[in-house]
Amino acid sequence: MGIRLDWEIESERERMQEVGEDPEAARRRRRALRRIILFTAFLIMIGACVVGLVLLRLQQVDEIFRQNLLDTVENEVAALRVGDRTAYSSIQRSDSEAWMQSQQTLYDDYQTLKQQPNLILSGHALDVEIDGPRGRVLVEEILNGVQYARVWFYWRFDDGWRHVPPDYTFWGDQRLLESDQMAIRYWAVDEPFAQALASTLPAWLNAGCAALICADLPQLVVDIQPDESVETGWLADEPWHLRLASPFLRPVRMDQIWQPESRLAVAELLAKQLVSTAANGVEPVYPADAYYLRQVIASWLTKRFSGVEINTYSLDSFATRYGDAAVGRLLAALTPDANVAVMAEAAGVASVADLEIDWRDMLTWRLTLEQELIAARDDAHFLALYDLTDPAVSDAALARFVSVS
Repeated sequence: MGIRLDWEIESERERMQEVGEDPEAARRRRRALRRIILFTAFLIMIGACVVGLVLLRLQQVDEIFRQNLLDTVENEVAALRVGDRTAYSSIQRSDSEAWMQSQQTLYDDYQTLKQQPNLILSGHALDVEIDGPRGRVLVEEILNGVQYARVWFYWRFDDGWRHVPPDYTFWGDQRLLESDQMAIRYWAVDEPFAQALASTLPAWLNAGCAALICADLPQLVVDIQPDESVETGWLADEPWHLRLASPFLRPVRMDQIWQPESRLAVAELLAKQLVSTAANGVEPVYPADAYYLRQVIASWLTKRFSGVEINTYSLDSFATRYGDAAVGRLLAALTPDANVAVMAEAAGVASVADLEIDWRDMLTWRLTLEQELIAARDDAHFLALYDLTDPAVSDAALARFVSVS
């Protein structure tokens, strides 16, 4: 006779229960279990249907709100088309008298623009966003066959949607485009602008550094801000952090969202920053030739980036004749008081006389500089512009300085 463990006793009890269970009771138990399962499934199905109906109704309500907003935009544009100031004014709403007056000015501007036969006020909504009572619409207009768009804001009042002042907190979700070279931070409205920057700026950086032989650059950070007070430029304490105002703050040409003025400004800023970085802290001193050469190198890069014609004849011809790398060598060779002879060194020729370049812009700068030095009575720097080893040249220079005094 041995000792039985608890688990053995429990197991035996379970076997006895199974053997002793009445078959009819077992069937009733299984039927009850099936009923519970079916009832639970029925409740789940009913709940899913209710949720589905609620979601469908909410979707229908959202669609009604959206269609009402589109109808309001169409009515507003129609009032502009036919010249109905009363209908147009009834859609505007704000406590700001200044904004309401600006909308009347906008109405008058459109009436003037309508005199041009190639203006089409289509009222077509290129994009619509609704967030509770707030609405934002990108409205199309076509001028001379070119598509433009404006961002208009609306608020849903008890009597319907009304055009209200801009709400720049309603500019979409915040987004980021990032690579090793660059990070662009922006909001959803500016997606096409951010994409234009992302497809262009890396090429500018690569082209600039290929010519100037840059060391490793820090990451370029670009912030696009829906803020009318933002001016294009670097943050004061972060030289590679660029701020740009959203182009959608004003009517924007949709096939040229990055407008030429902004493109040129960014090209100039980036060119100067690359030149400054590649120069390793060397700053030219006015009125040395290095002062002008540093400027013209930056202008040459700006022209390369933007495609805008700039009078950089000397650097254009210098790079064409001796290669872009010669521009990098020239910048590296610039000392604060370097004279034009440094160009010969960078080109690998014996003297300035051997340089095969177009001197027009350099000569224009020299003539302007002469006038500035004469006006400042700076005879030392004035005479330094001449070859004083030749007595005739020296006498002529001195006579010119005195004669203009």
